[in-house]
Amino acid sequence: MHQLVTAALDAQDYRRATQLIKQWRKAAPKDPLMLLSIGRLQEGTLQWDAAEKTYLTFLKRVNNPKLMGQARTGLKRVQQAREASRQDALSEAKAVLGSDEPGVLVIMPPQDAQHAAVGMANVLRIDPYMARLQLPKGGMRLQRIGPIGEMQYYGEELQAVGVPTLWSTIDSLKTVQVFQSGYFREIAPQPIVVCQSPTGQLGSIQFDWSEVTQIVRAQLPVFEQITDKGPWGKSQRKEQVQDYAQVVDLHMSGRKIILRICDRTYAFRNSVALVPNQTNLTSARIRWNGLVEQIIRATDCPMLDSFTSFGQGALEMMPLLPYIPVFLDLNRRQPSDWDTAFQIYTTLLFHQTPGF
Repeated sequence: MHQLVTAALDAQDYRRATQLIKQWRKAAPKDPLMLLSIGRLQEGTLQWDAAEKTYLTFLKRVNNPKLMGQARTGLKRVQQAREASRQDALSEAKAVLGSDEPGVLVIMPPQDAQHAAVGMANVLRIDPYMARLQLPKGGMRLQRIGPIGEMQYYGEELQAVGVPTLWSTIDSLKTVQVFQSGYFREIAPQPIVVCQSPTGQLGSIQFDWSEVTQIVRAQLPVFEQITDKGPWGKSQRKEQVQDYAQVVDLHMSGRKIILRICDRTYAFRNSVALVPNQTNLTSARIRWNGLVEQIIRATDCPMLDSFTSFGQGALEMMPLLPYIPVFLDLNRRQPSDWDTAFQIYTTLLFHQTPGF
């Protein structure tokens, strides 16, 4: 039977080989040569993962040096063929018109972290332990940046092994219009907000709270320069976190806009009262908390607030990206990658909104 199956495999007659192996399995189910032939059949029908598993199983069960050599050779062929197939698919993805546009790829928590980590390790060619560490437990993680064709390829490969992904071009993220709120003229029953358009024009927007499809909250670090003692008592300048700017983005997918509110730029003096019994002595912090509470009460939509972990993982990649306007004036001494990371985070979430 072994010679008949081998002849069918050599002739690439995989249908006959399959039939013969079925007969072989009934006649001699424990014959180790059958397992080797199954590996060759799987290899010939491009079932790379199954063939690899079969060859590895064969190597665990058999001690014959000659047969082990055949299995190792088959295993090497499978791994080389799979890598060649992967490179061909990646090259095809890169060759598509527009696939060289800069883009981003993010991953999200999988349902089965252990299974996803193994699959992710195979896709990205990294250690399974490192893959497990990279899988987010909540929210999103910026996995890599590069040409969008490559991002889509890896995104689809990761999805196939159980890792939820999202990818987008930078230009697509820039299409989301962000309006910077100055203050609310009215909050209830129908809010009116004085704001600045993406092009810098001042005006007002009247909307219904039901139009808000999701809310994104974040804290962005505000830095200060301090003088500290360095080696040998020499003074040196360094940067440290002084405070955090509170940001609330109201996503309105129907209008395809984001309404951005920040405690550092909100004009509290011009705003409608935000807390009961408000006076001129009511602190900005109390008024801000009152505003956020009113927004939460008035809306019925998801609130997403896992930006900090996303930002920490994304910072090292920000200098590699093209310019992205952040639509947030925190009067910084110099631009901060935290602001860029937040702009990417909130617009990616906007892309997830149904109807975008």
